[in-house]
Amino acid sequence: MFWHVMIIILTALLMFAGLIGSVLPILPGPPLIFIGALVYAWHTDFKTITWETIALLLLLTLLSLILDFFASVFGAKKYGASRWGEGGALVGSAVGIWIGIWGAILGPFLGAVFLEGIRGRGIRQTLKIGWGTFLGFLIGMLGKIIIACAMIVIFIFKLF
Repeated sequence: MFWHVMIIILTALLMFAGLIGSVLPILPGPPLIFIGALVYAWHTDFKTITWETIALLLLLTLLSLILDFFASVFGAKKYGASRWGEGGALVGSAVGIWIGIWGAILGPFLGAVFLEGIRGRGIRQTLKIGWGTFLGFLIGMLGKIIIACAMIVIFIFKLF
C-alpha cells in the first residue's frame, strides 16, 4: 500500500511538472507526462493503463516534440524567411534550449534574424521574419499545452 501511494504521488508530480513544462520551455512537458503514465502503468502491470494507452501517449509526446521543434521554422516561413532564416530558426531552437528559458524563447528569433541579415535582407524584413518566428513559437507552445492537457485527460479517463 505504501509503494502504491508513493507511485501515485510520483505520477502526479511528474504530470504536474509536465504541465508546467508545456509553458516553460526549459522543462520537457509532454515527455514528463508520458514518463509519469509509464511509471504508473508499470507499477500496476499495465492493467489500468494498458500498452495501447502508453502507445497513444507516446505518439502524442512525439507529436508535441515535433511541433515544438518546427513551429518556429513554420512561423518564419509564413513570414517570408528563406532557407537561411528557416535554418537559423531551427539552429536557434536547438541552441537556445540549452541556454535557458530566455534562450529557448529568443533563440529561434535571433537565429532567423541573424542568418537573414547575413543573407542580405533589410532590417525591416529580417524583423518581420523574426516576428513570424516568435509567433510560431507561441503557436507551438499553445499546441504543446493542448497536447499535454489531452494526455493528462486520457490518463485520468483510463484510470476510471
